[in-house]
Amino acid sequence: MIFPMSDSNTFLLDNKFINIKESLLYARVVIDLPINLESSYLYLIPEEIKDEIKVGSAVYIPFGKQELIGFVTEIGSRKDFNSEFEKNFQIKPIYYSISSETLWDKKYLELTKWISEYYFTNIGVVLSASLIAEFFNESKHELELIITKDEIKKLTDLSFEELIILERFADSKKKGFSYQLLLKKSGLNKEVFYKTINSLKKKYLIKNKEQDIEKTENNNISFSPNPSSLILNKEQEYAFNTILSSLGKCKQEGLLSKLFLIHGVTGSGKTEIYLNLIEETLKKNQSAIYLVPEIYLVPQALQRLIARFGESNIVVWHSSLSKKEKIENWKKILTNPNSNKIILGARSAILSPIKNIGLIVIDEAHDAAYKQASPAPRYDTIKIAAKRSELENCTVILGTATPNISDYFKCLGNHTILKLTKRIEDYPMPRVHIVDLKNEFPMTNKNIISNVLRSSINEALSKKEQIILLLNRRGYSSHIFCRACGFIQKCKNCSVPLVYHKNLDSMLCHHCGFELRASINCPECTSPHFKYFGLGTQQLEEEVKKIFPQAKTIRVDKDQLNKKDQYLNLWHQFSSGQADILIGTQLVAKGLDLPNVTVVGVVIADTMLNFPDYVSYERAFQLLTQVTGRTGRGNKPGRVFIQTYQAENPIFRYIESHDYESFYNTEIEQRKSFEYPPFINLTRIIFQSTDENLCLEYAKTMLDRLIEFSPQHPELNTQHSLLGPAPCFFSKLHGKYRYHLLFKCKNIASREQLFNKLFNQTNKNAKVDVILDIDSVNLL
Repeated sequence: MIFPMSDSNTFLLDNKFINIKESLLYARVVIDLPINLESSYLYLIPEEIKDEIKVGSAVYIPFGKQELIGFVTEIGSRKDFNSEFEKNFQIKPIYYSISSETLWDKKYLELTKWISEYYFTNIGVVLSASLIAEFFNESKHELELIITKDEIKKLTDLSFEELIILERFADSKKKGFSYQLLLKKSGLNKEVFYKTINSLKKKYLIKNKEQDIEKTENNNISFSPNPSSLILNKEQEYAFNTILSSLGKCKQEGLLSKLFLIHGVTGSGKTEIYLNLIEETLKKNQSAIYLVPEIYLVPQALQRLIARFGESNIVVWHSSLSKKEKIENWKKILTNPNSNKIILGARSAILSPIKNIGLIVIDEAHDAAYKQASPAPRYDTIKIAAKRSELENCTVILGTATPNISDYFKCLGNHTILKLTKRIEDYPMPRVHIVDLKNEFPMTNKNIISNVLRSSINEALSKKEQIILLLNRRGYSSHIFCRACGFIQKCKNCSVPLVYHKNLDSMLCHHCGFELRASINCPECTSPHFKYFGLGTQQLEEEVKKIFPQAKTIRVDKDQLNKKDQYLNLWHQFSSGQADILIGTQLVAKGLDLPNVTVVGVVIADTMLNFPDYVSYERAFQLLTQVTGRTGRGNKPGRVFIQTYQAENPIFRYIESHDYESFYNTEIEQRKSFEYPPFINLTRIIFQSTDENLCLEYAKTMLDRLIEFSPQHPELNTQHSLLGPAPCFFSKLHGKYRYHLLFKCKNIASREQLFNKLFNQTNKNAKVDVILDIDSVNLL
């Protein structure tokens, strides 16, 4: 029995004095808002739901005049948060627990804390990126009555407020109520309402309403399953055994690293190694994460995984799933969280809160899509995977034929590069021909397709073989130009020319979507000499159909992939032999394993070489090498024709001879000379505003502050440099002017201290957006 003492907050319980304020529990809660990095908020845990609130759970909270989802990162008593109380803030109660499950374990919360600190992002933003928001939107606002309406009348131990809530259920014909509607009908204030709801839940009189999720149907495209594993050749077997020896072992057991780079030529059988290692991981009752660079590659990988491992424990994770698919897959993760699963997805799947990870596979690890550009957190997937490996003692595999320069450099130092130099069945690498368009131009009568490429396409068609043509520019014409006055039609929101799309008879911006009807006369001088210039995939498709009328031609670019599973349908159409020629942007360079393709043509390679970016040659080499690898993958030899006006460029010699090592040695020397990654850490600070002068002035202010703070970090003085502010390559996007600063440094710890001081001690300008891109991989 409890006896109150003279202090109204103190009670005698079992001969001990208890202070009720000291016995209360509080939770530190973070929120998905673009606010200060250190921002977290203290909330009281109501007695009625204290058993439901755990570290790693999601809660519904009051925040100013709003009600938001928050995430619990710490729980303690008043003395644990004494400094918070000294600030005299009003401590509000948590309204209710959204999910009874703990969404994130301790290791995962450590990971998100690291991401938050490394990428200067609020931890609430990171946690929000790791969950399926649709699940909470589906379940958090519905309540239903557990007992019958007749049973309500028999209850005698109800408070006045509890009786009001139950009467509202009794008076309604509905089976359930949303929180907001029930709040309105009850007439109670919010805090009393939520306290009452939690009390009724604790008494098992009401509960959160479960949503019935219909199972999604698989697409109707048929695949030929091949459940048995293939026999590995000697190089594959060595790579497999080397990585297998690391599974489940700690780094202390003599391992230099648990990150491996499988550097295998295109068609060398990297996927079969992944599948065998996933199988071994599942045998150890651990889970695996399997990443591909683009969402449209997921269905192909999914079919291979299902054929090998069945469907029950495979969870697909990416942003293009339907609402029902997302909720269904989220429930798979929450159900039996320690059971072995395979998480398959694009970049965001690295943040999935799966437990007991044994293996992470990052296929096509060179792809730029693995770096999150927007929104925050702007993370590098490979860095996150390496950190998860460190925290969870799991193995990471990077697989690619064209490793990123920085990744290759780091793996060389760790001696963890495993090479696959031969294709499966010893099929030869394709022969690469560099076609000098300066010589072809007079002979081809200005045609898009050179004579040698046309001849090879005709030969392939006569043998019922297939062709892939790459042009990394969609639309019909890349720009519209007046030959009389020099006017170029640009987007009103972005500093880029509009692209003409003939099928729409419109000019479009590929950045913001602005559309303008096509015009015959120049808007500036009314001249009729307003012409379309530059080549796009639509125009290429039109020309190819004229030159090869007997061939069935299909096109794959983002304009075509506006429906779900559209890529899968087009891929199936081509792989089944229903089409002869596949035209596309860089999409056709990834993930295609088509033995009947014997000719690949790169229509114009020059557009890839002229970007003012330190990775432009690397990206060009990777794309051209990858598309080269789409041919000659069966018992029919492959030929590749790369058309260019810069045939003397050394990059083409490396591609022609399939010589990554020489390309790497040349490129790494350039990086060292000009101080670019991997020799320094590059951070890009981007400023955006509708007011150009304001944008530039604020960028200069931030530069001055960086210069001012730098002497306070002596270790930075000789190991960092600042460039800018300067206009970005795309100086205006989505109606906002853009400037950037480049910050190069070698000391990450000092960078973190400097940036913390910069953003905490510099006044913000509400009219200027500041984007911090840590480890930037492009300067556009």
